[in-house]
Amino acid sequence: MSLVAVYDALKEAKVSDHKATAAIEALETNRDEQRLRRIEEQIRNTEDRVVELRADMDRQFGEVRAELVNMQGRINLLAWMVGVSITLSILTLTMVGAILLKLAS
Repeated sequence: MSLVAVYDALKEAKVSDHKATAAIEALETNRDEQRLRRIEEQIRNTEDRVVELRADMDRQFGEVRAELVNMQGRINLLAWMVGVSITLSILTLTMVGAILLKLAS
């Protein structure tokens, strides 16, 4: 309801100008306070949601870090396996070369 309409209704009811103005100011103050309370509640809800989202992101980042550590371990194992395979291949080729040299002489 419009505050002007309330003021007009109070004036028609023969309320003094001072009392009508005071009533309108009180209604306006009450409306502003309600608006502020709604805004504060929305801010609190937003802050709560941000905290929830941050906790969820921290959890997800923790999972990603754990998976990366696990993958790094597997990569290290594969690197060792490749290194051992190359070493064994070089050793085998060296031995075959030595055998071929002995057979050729």
